[in-house]
Formats: sequence, C-alpha cells, structure tokens
Amino acid sequence: MMQSSVKSLCPACFRETLKHGVCTACGYRESDEGQKENILDAFTILHGKYLLGKDLGQGGFGITYRAKNLQTGMLCCIKEYFPSSLVAERTEDGRLCLIDENNRKEFDQGKHRFLEEAKALQELRGNVSVVDIWDYFEENGTAYFVMELLEGCNLRTFQKEHTPEQNFKMSVQMLFLIGSALVEVHRFGLIHGDISPENMIITKNGDIKLIDFGAARSFRQGEKTEGYKIYLKPNYAPYEQYSMKLCQGPWTDLYALAATFYFIVTGQYVVDALKRAKGAKYVPLTELSPFASKRMSDIIDCALAFDYHDRYKSLTAFMSDLQKAVKPQDYDIDLAALMAHHGDGLNIDPEPVSPEHEKADEICMITPQAVAEPRPQGGLFKHKKKGKMAWLELTVQNGRSDADSVKRRWLIEPNRMLTIGRLASSNVMMPANNRISRTHCELYYNEKRQDFVLKDVSKFGTFLSDGTPMEKERLYALKDKDCFYVVSPVYKFRVVIEK
Repeated sequence: MMQSSVKSLCPACFRETLKHGVCTACGYRESDEGQKENILDAFTILHGKYLLGKDLGQGGFGITYRAKNLQTGMLCCIKEYFPSSLVAERTEDGRLCLIDENNRKEFDQGKHRFLEEAKALQELRGNVSVVDIWDYFEENGTAYFVMELLEGCNLRTFQKEHTPEQNFKMSVQMLFLIGSALVEVHRFGLIHGDISPENMIITKNGDIKLIDFGAARSFRQGEKTEGYKIYLKPNYAPYEQYSMKLCQGPWTDLYALAATFYFIVTGQYVVDALKRAKGAKYVPLTELSPFASKRMSDIIDCALAFDYHDRYKSLTAFMSDLQKAVKPQDYDIDLAALMAHHGDGLNIDPEPVSPEHEKADEICMITPQAVAEPRPQGGLFKHKKKGKMAWLELTVQNGRSDADSVKRRWLIEPNRMLTIGRLASSNVMMPANNRISRTHCELYYNEKRQDFVLKDVSKFGTFLSDGTPMEKERLYALKDKDCFYVVSPVYKFRVVIEK
C-alpha cells in the first residue's frame, strides 16, 4: 500500500491544514480518534486512485471511510466488505484474515452478494433518496463500494436533538421519501433488509437518504442457504426475516420502515418479533403519539402486522393510504434550515444512550434452523388462510460464468396482469436494449389454479425454455419453476410459487 507523505494533510477534509494534530479548516483532531483495530490506515490508496481518510464507522458487515478520488478531486465515501463475525485480523499489507478457513465459503458468498448489489444499485443512480454508488472493486481479499459522501446526521441523532413535533413531521416526510425510493429498489427485485434509523441520513440540504445497501440481505429463490447465517436488528426486523424460507418481499422492508417511524415518533421500540410470536403485546401508535391520528395509526399498525400476509403487499399501496391520512401541515418542516448548524460528518454509529438501545442497535446473528414456523397464539392470527405468493425471477447473463450474472426478483400479485418491458411504467423494467420492446410481454398469475399465463406482444420475440418462439398474442400456460426468455437466453425468467 502506498502512503501519503504529506504530514499536513487532514484525513477528514483532505486539505493541507493539519497543524500539531488539529485541522485549522474543519476542526478535526487526531487525539479524538483513539486506537481502532482492523481499520485501514489513513492515506492508504485503493484501486490506484482512491485516497482513504478517516473512518466513519463500523457495523456488522463493513467499515466505512471518507475518501478522495485522486483523478477527479471529488470527495466520496467507501464501504469495505468486512463481516466482523468472520474476520480475525488484517495483515500489514491490508489483507483480511478469517477466524477459520472453514468460513471461506460463507465469506465469499457474502462478498459476491455485496458486489451483486452494487451492480444493480448503480442503475438507481439519480434517485434523490438513495445514496449514489459510483464504483465497486475487489482488493485486499475483499470488496468495496464507492459512494457519494453525505454530510449530515442519521435519524437517531436527529431525534435526540429535536422536539417530538419536529420528529413527527420529519418522520412523515421520511415515509414518503424513503417509501418512494424503496418502490424503485423493489422494482429491481432487491430488498434492502436492514432499514433502521441508523441507515437513513438527513443531509445538510434537507434530503433524507437511504444508505448501507452493502449489507442488504435480499433473498432469492434458488440460492443455496446451507451454512448461511442471518444478520438483523431485532426491533426492526419482522418475523419472516428470522427464517431462510421464501417469504420475504417488499412487506419485509415496509415493516422495518414503519418500525423506524414508530421509534422516532414514540421513542419506543416495536416489540421484538420473537417476543410477539410468544404473545407479547404490540402497542398501537395512537396510544403513544399525540400527533398521529387514528387513521394514520391504523395504517402504521397494518404495516407492522406480525404476519406478513396481513401487511400491505407493496410500498405503493401503503403510501397511497398514507397520502389520504395525512395533511400537508403534518410534514411541513424545513429540514435544511434545521440542519444548517449541524456539525460536519456522517454520523453512522452514534453511541447508544442506554443498554436497551445498545441491544436493539446491534446486528444480531442467528441460526435459521432455530426459528419455528409461526403458529396461532395470543390472537395474532385471526385471518383466514392466505394464498401462496408467486415470484418472477430474472437472470441477466453478462458474461460466460455465473459470477458475471445479475439476478433480480419481483413479487407477482395474484389475479393481476404484470407487464415486462423497457417502459418506466412497466411492472418489470428491463435494461435499455433496443431489441426489448417498450411492452414486451405480459404475465398473469392465477392464484386459485396455481399457474401462470404468458403472452408475447413484442417485435423481437419471447421464447419458451426450449428456445421455441412464442406466437404473438397467443396465451401460453406456465407452471411453477417454468422458464422463458426475452429476446435471447441473456434474459432468462423463471416463475416460482412460494412453498
């Protein structure tokens, strides 16, 4: 690793204004840093062009650093894949050493997912409520994201520094902004999987951004789950997230989003899902917040339903009801004005204020086998039996090996037509390939018969799994795990019904 020889360079603002350990420009103090293990040295150069500065925090999945692109001069933020439960130490040259080489497969699988998320999330660049990912690469035996640098604070810090009314108004804004961002994330078949107050940043210009996609735990049918571990934050994770079974979807992120709102507004956590499974009582929002109307409380309570079948199936449906329940004055707050005097820096990991907070904020590791299927108790399951969920999976083969492929997944709502094509309004938005029609094909899931109907409406064709071209406008029946192609085998779809 190359090291900077400029002793006056500040690792926080990258100006040559560091004198006797104190930066005269931004106020950075070397004495405040303390001794930190496993952190790459300041002024390490990664990928031949990224100059690292001070670290911004460490979580269960990675370490985040300030950085500067030496080619463009732009400041940025770099996230290193660093699963702390698997890593023992770092060598002098920066490489990671595992606690046990038997964990190598799990480490490599996590690194592959880390990079796969980066590839997909680059297509979300420009979404004002999602942190922009600019680059990704492998080095030091691990992987890295390069992201925009956000100056501001996370929602936990904001809550501690503002009044209950300000927190309520900010949180209503957050529901709409982050909810809209998640709609786009889900359109690409991704689930964030780690939504919490610590993973949302309010910037100095008043934007609210969703971060930490490197730790996203999206689940895809067909992946081998043997030996996997589950990482989650207990008071934000719904019950289905404790299992490796195919039952996670947009409703999983919705639960965490609503749990974040609940915490910011009330100052209390939603009861942990495992305790709710044993009958622990969930306290409705209206009983804890004087600012939430009964109608709004009902919407949040629905989003926080213990059983995922009882929640909204999409963020769009949730926000549609929310829009009817709130008034403009409920979220009339100038966040930019409130953030104008906030200290510099991205506050990723604020110190917990109590042992209870510390426990809830930890990313816990559990073994999927220890989690039982939900059973009726405590009045939690009063609904009639629900139908099975269906999914559409897409594998985009970008190269010759499986490692070069990108996988995405969408929920297929029963008894509704799903459109696949290049249009932004398509339910499944395809890459910008001119051979893919604006509306290429249509898919319908018959929940009662547990099968699918596929219709080609394209110019260049949709093909069955054996390569047979479909006749345009003709209806074709598909069953669970059947495949079809759009244009060519590069775009392979598969339909799946939840077991």
